[in-house]
Amino acid sequence: MEISNAQLYKTLEELGYVKPVELQHAKERAETEHISLYDALLGSDTLSDQDLGKIIAYSLNLPFVSLAQLSIPDEVLRLTPEDVAARHKVITFGIDDKELKIVTVNPATTDLFEMLAKKAGVANYRLFYATHRDIEDALKLYRKQLQATFEDLLSIKINKQAEPPVAKIVNTLIEYAYTSKASDIHIEPMRTASLVRFRIDGVLHDEIRLPKTLHSQVITRIKVLARLRTDEHFSAQDGRMRFAIDEDEELDMRVSIVPVVSGEKAVLRLLSSHNRQFSLTDLGMAEADLAKVRRGFNRPYGMVLATGPTGSGKTTTMYAILKILNTRDRNIATIEDPVEYEIEGINQIQTNSKARLTFAQGLRSILRQDPNIIYVGEIRDDETADIALNSAMTGHLVLSTLHTLSLIHISEPTRLRCI
Repeated sequence: MEISNAQLYKTLEELGYVKPVELQHAKERAETEHISLYDALLGSDTLSDQDLGKIIAYSLNLPFVSLAQLSIPDEVLRLTPEDVAARHKVITFGIDDKELKIVTVNPATTDLFEMLAKKAGVANYRLFYATHRDIEDALKLYRKQLQATFEDLLSIKINKQAEPPVAKIVNTLIEYAYTSKASDIHIEPMRTASLVRFRIDGVLHDEIRLPKTLHSQVITRIKVLARLRTDEHFSAQDGRMRFAIDEDEELDMRVSIVPVVSGEKAVLRLLSSHNRQFSLTDLGMAEADLAKVRRGFNRPYGMVLATGPTGSGKTTTMYAILKILNTRDRNIATIEDPVEYEIEGINQIQTNSKARLTFAQGLRSILRQDPNIIYVGEIRDDETADIALNSAMTGHLVLSTLHTLSLIHISEPTRLRCI
């Protein structure tokens, strides 16, 4: 069986790895928000995903392994069928003459391990532990290259003289973008092809080229899903759509379609809680910078700004901080466009241009709600900047983002320091 909340609590208590007050706070948070103690510890920035993995491995008496640091041979990986690996969270990652190396989160499924060892032609197996997140990332290795997948899909038309499965093509694009942790999908018309690009970690990557004849069909399919006008081709349209990834995850997307010289270009912004589940320690900051950020948001007033280009992780960083600050003794309010991830216990406001609810107007309204902490999704104009700065200087902690090239940390309202 996987480790329970009670087992994890007892292990942490025995090891003294976490201060008793922090451990008790995480336990109460888990019970209040109906989440696991593991997620509560991550969300409160108490421990990193890897630290928790090592502690659980110790509790289960298994060696810990980080799959991200290994090169897994394809023939060894595929000893476990993809559906079995996904269902049981099991990855085979190494083999020698005597034993098969298996990583799992559930060491109780011994029948499966014996079957895999027999399939590999060895007498024994050895179990290792890895975190859920690490195994989920390793499962991506099963996926074929995106171009090969689409060649298989397009071969249906060639072999059966049928219409290409446009709905399947769009679904596959979204699924691949989601598993690649892309923030945006760009579908661009070119003279001879339709180019699909993913923005990953702030950088656009060319993924595949579809036949030009399919471009208009793909755009039409996206318009249908986003409930946009399919007969309008010469003006910009904006919409939203929702896509079911699995039983537990639904992906919201903002859709923007604009006419360009070669046709219509679509950009889909992926808004998924899946991409917001990082603790602050998982975001890759240097220890010195992380300490500065912590000092900043632990002050009772002032401003913390996360800045950088689109897709660089500004909002993810802010959400990680908000989860840490989200305690019952604080009133936290946000104004966002859009609300990308709902956090229980935080009052989140969605901007609405038709109702004249802008960032500035929403911020004014929030100030009348007796807030301790305010999150402004983005400072886009002078008016919003003025109100945000005044709020920071009158006893509020303000979090926000800016489109710039570096991260700025304001530890006090009158002190601005780049890190």
